[in-house]
Amino acid sequence: MALVKQPIHTDAAPTPTGPFNQAIRIGNLVFTSGQAGRNRETGEMGDIRDQARRCIGNIEAILAEAGASLADVVKVTVYLRDAEDAAAFDDEYRKLMPEPLPARSSAYVGLKNPDMLVEMEAVAVLPEQP
Repeated sequence: MALVKQPIHTDAAPTPTGPFNQAIRIGNLVFTSGQAGRNRETGEMGDIRDQARRCIGNIEAILAEAGASLADVVKVTVYLRDAEDAAAFDDEYRKLMPEPLPARSSAYVGLKNPDMLVEMEAVAVLPEQP
């Protein structure tokens, strides 16, 4: 039996700005697209702490639409514009991500939007259904 890719979309997270979905579910896995710390209503981006909270919140909303939660995340990738923001990002990350923390990769990169300080993507395993 072939697995079917199911696009995930929720109005509780920003609409993608490019040709991609907020997430794809295949089998019991959910792969989110990179989420910025953009305010869905205003489009504004705050400081690194605000963007960290919003980008994790956006991922949480997308996962909820797919039937998962932050507790189901097994892997994240974090892209930071500036290495000096790492400590503040990590502080917010620790407050929001449940234990055990998922595996994680981080990179310092140039991000497309000059106001974007962080982008994060996640992979979650859906809970088994009874």
